Amino acid sequence: MVRLALERDLQILKNLLLDMATSVSEMTSGAILAFEKLEEYKAKKVIEFDNQIDYMEHMVTLTALEIVALQQPVAKDLRFIVSSIDIARNLERLADQAVNIAERVANLLKYKDHLLVSCKLNILDMAREALLMLENAINAFISEDTEKARRVIAHDDVVDELKREYIKQIKDCMRGDPLLVDAGVEYIIVVQNLERVADLACNIAEGVIFTVEGKMPKIEKVTLPTVHELLLKELPVFDYLLKHARLVLECIERLPLAFEAYFKQDKSRLEEIVRHIIEIEREADKIKTNIRGHLPKGLILPVEKFELFLYLKEQDAIADSAEQILTWLSFKEIKYPEEFSQKLEDLLLQSIEPLKYFEDMIKYSGDFLITWNEDSRNRAKELIRAIRYKEFLTEEAGNQLKKFTFERLSDPMELLFTLKLIDLICDIPGHAENAADLMRAMIAK
Repeated sequence: MVRLALERDLQILKNLLLDMATSVSEMTSGAILAFEKLEEYKAKKVIEFDNQIDYMEHMVTLTALEIVALQQPVAKDLRFIVSSIDIARNLERLADQAVNIAERVANLLKYKDHLLVSCKLNILDMAREALLMLENAINAFISEDTEKARRVIAHDDVVDELKREYIKQIKDCMRGDPLLVDAGVEYIIVVQNLERVADLACNIAEGVIFTVEGKMPKIEKVTLPTVHELLLKELPVFDYLLKHARLVLECIERLPLAFEAYFKQDKSRLEEIVRHIIEIEREADKIKTNIRGHLPKGLILPVEKFELFLYLKEQDAIADSAEQILTWLSFKEIKYPEEFSQKLEDLLLQSIEPLKYFEDMIKYSGDFLITWNEDSRNRAKELIRAIRYKEFLTEEAGNQLKKFTFERLSDPMELLFTLKLIDLICDIPGHAENAADLMRAMIAK
């Protein structure tokens, strides 16, 4: 019973740390984006949230001390509690660094136009490295992954080198344009804060190694992958989404063949196509399972898990629409006039159009979420708008075909059957639009 109570209290402590870590990670990335785009409103939001982080640190410390007093933990449990207090202190310092970066925004606004013309300074590479270290340190803590923690510590040299390089560039810029001296000082402060973010991430990683192994880490020189390579290895989910989208498209692209067989009343051909679509859909379901199974164990991701699962659900629903259409066709045979058959086929082909943008939408969105490439983000948003427009066109065409159906069909059963079939066809771009909107929400943050 005592052990169960201790495990419960330790889980509470861990959850408090996870909430704090998530908030600090969001503050840090928000401060960097606010600084990069010189958006004062976002910077103020970061600054205002600092009090919440202070409260979280207080709650972590208080909970940890209560566990020590009431449960008397030993060995690894005690090391975890001690490390939790230290990690919370480091997270609070990280929040302070985020505030320091955000406070630079207001000072730089008056130099905004001159900075863009005279000296284009870009510190995003260093920011990505520092954020990667922070996120991996938190994930290492959650999963108790000492190998990942050691990689975080080893990565500190990369950030130190970038710091020296950027400060040199900033000084050269200041020498070339005296009007930018004040702005250059602000940039140097930000670079130093980013370097401090990396240092604090190392402190967290050291706490992970101490908790698991009971000793301070001994770091050996290792060959480090680039940020892009490391993120692709840690987060293969977008590759899986891409493979899933291709199979979904393959399912839908077989529907015109099924319609052709249905209109010709070729049952054997229709059954063959149905079997192929079901096989493809099963492969898509396997990839869906892989996506759920290959998400990192850690908390910090470029997107929220529930948003990712909602997107996957809508993308998978497109393939389900194909199965629903085929099931509906199996309920009743109708000998449509050639003109009517052609209109149904045209509507089906139009409903497939939005899906042709999915592969590129996933590629560009994934690239933005991993590398912060604004060009990729803008391209993804263009594709999302194209998907929404295609859905609108299909909905309009569906309404027109319904009107045509009422004019040409008099048999109540045939009328009901055809109207339902039109709705099922229009569900395809409807789910495509829903998926695109969810992707837009993910890349908008």
